[in-house]
Amino acid sequence: MQLPVVSLGYLAKDRFAQPLTAHSRFQHAMNLMADDGQLLTLLDASRYPNLPDAIRVQLPHGWDWRRMTGELTGLDHAEIWQPQITPVPPEQRPQHYATLVKALIKQPVESELMLLPGGDSTKRQPHIFAQDSAEKLTFQVLRLIGFGGGLTPDGDDYLLGYLAGLWRWQTAPRIARHYRLMQEIIASHLTRTNDISAHYLRRALDGHFSEPLCDLLMLLATPASDDIVRSAAQNVMQFGASSGTDCLAGLLHGMRTLQTTL
Repeated sequence: MQLPVVSLGYLAKDRFAQPLTAHSRFQHAMNLMADDGQLLTLLDASRYPNLPDAIRVQLPHGWDWRRMTGELTGLDHAEIWQPQITPVPPEQRPQHYATLVKALIKQPVESELMLLPGGDSTKRQPHIFAQDSAEKLTFQVLRLIGFGGGLTPDGDDYLLGYLAGLWRWQTAPRIARHYRLMQEIIASHLTRTNDISAHYLRRALDGHFSEPLCDLLMLLATPASDDIVRSAAQNVMQFGASSGTDCLAGLLHGMRTLQTTL
């Protein structure tokens, strides 16, 4: 069966030149693995947004990647998704924190983490601060990476969101050392989580994020309306059962780091 390609992530467009093997199959998604260990994902375009390493495909009703195969068509003419996220001046502070907190609070989710300060004290609370030593940061990363439920564990999604929250300010003098340490520590402990989650974290370390997250990052340095910010937050939180919410919580933690450090 022919499967029309709707869009390609900017890192996916040249991946079919590499040898690929099936890694994992789900009803609406399939992961292929290259020799370098990176994943290329085939996604149901009606259910998933763009990802850097994904090909969004128009699937017929009732399609299930676990028991069906097809031939991709239109690769050469498909739209290529390419976000335009740039660093901001170090003196510019992130905006919309309060609006994002309200959106997170309203989102029902089961996470094994305390998503905001003062939340459920029975959950694991991340403690990450810009002034922390490499030893303290390593301790915190080890408490998070691979921790929690879901295909991408709660702690991994939180760390991904934290990196995203800092990304546009990574060159700011008071943030640069902390950001670099977090990159190094997370990169050295990716074996503590599963292949799929490690792939997304590895991409985040290099500044590659999903379309909804990129859209939200663009708003952090603009005077957007509350409605626009809430809509962007909802798009992030719709990803997975709890992944998007964990990610937004991590991004808010990154914003708190920026607010207290810049």
